[in-house]
Amino acid sequence: MIESYKKIFFIILFISPQISESQQVIYSQYYSSPLNLNPSMTGIGEFGRLGVNYRNQWTSIGDGYNSYSTWFDYNFLESNFSFGLNFSGEQLNISNYSSNHISPSISYGLDLNSRMIIQSGFQITYSSIDFDNSQLIFLDQLGPSGLIGITAEDLNNFNKKSFFNMNYGIIIYNEKLWLGSTIYNLLQPDISLSSSKNNLNRNYSIHGGINIDQRLSPSFNLIKYPSFILFNIGSYFIFSPLSIGFWFSGVPMSKTKNMDTVTGLINFKNKSLGLSYSYDYNFFDKKLGSHEISITFDFHFYGKKLPPKNVRYLRCPIPNF
Repeated sequence: MIESYKKIFFIILFISPQISESQQVIYSQYYSSPLNLNPSMTGIGEFGRLGVNYRNQWTSIGDGYNSYSTWFDYNFLESNFSFGLNFSGEQLNISNYSSNHISPSISYGLDLNSRMIIQSGFQITYSSIDFDNSQLIFLDQLGPSGLIGITAEDLNNFNKKSFFNMNYGIIIYNEKLWLGSTIYNLLQPDISLSSSKNNLNRNYSIHGGINIDQRLSPSFNLIKYPSFILFNIGSYFIFSPLSIGFWFSGVPMSKTKNMDTVTGLINFKNKSLGLSYSYDYNFFDKKLGSHEISITFDFHFYGKKLPPKNVRYLRCPIPNF
């Protein structure tokens, strides 16, 4: 009986907020997954980049809520256009819920002057949601001794959904400062697994920072959801090739108090390879910690005779780019 109620609790608590509030994962290492954060960051690195992100959240509940992303992008040198592609998904094994997304993106950069660049980008996403409705438990299945039979609810179509969505972003930067903004869920698609409608609300993000002498890089990321605002603020401390970072997440900026966490990060970066690990510590429940791993690799197809990007044109000062 207790196990049955646990299943109901987990489904309501973890599935509903993830689908109805955001439908996109914001990693703690958000600049290590730039195409998830802002499509205008497509191609903002040196030539091409390849990245892998993995996040294991709420680790004490089953095997947690798992998120992953594999992405690449490329800056076409003399052209102001860049192209990117992001494969991402989420999985919660306790209810056999999974979602998968394919997200091509394109950006265009414009030199405002020799010291400042503005870049905008669009991202189109095709998403599919799978859900094992056999894990659902309804009140008409429960009796004094536990489960007593099958439900009378019609679940024939309550297991799969696919839809298109779109994000738009913009970023402006000089050699020390950057400021970006993203609008998520422009198409506000219906993601309901039943006959009733459940359209995604638009979410908004503002993010930026400053690079001080290549050693200290404070940054922030503010995300406006329909029912609350989440604010992440912290800094990288760079001791090349190593860097560490600390961020505080959940500064209350609305009537709803957000869950407060602190994130610690360690990163190794050489000329082409970057490795990062971070852990989110929850002040209110130590069991709700989150692990996150990111790998990035820089590449290009034009040989090694070209001068570096910061010689050819202005380089974005975001760390690890």
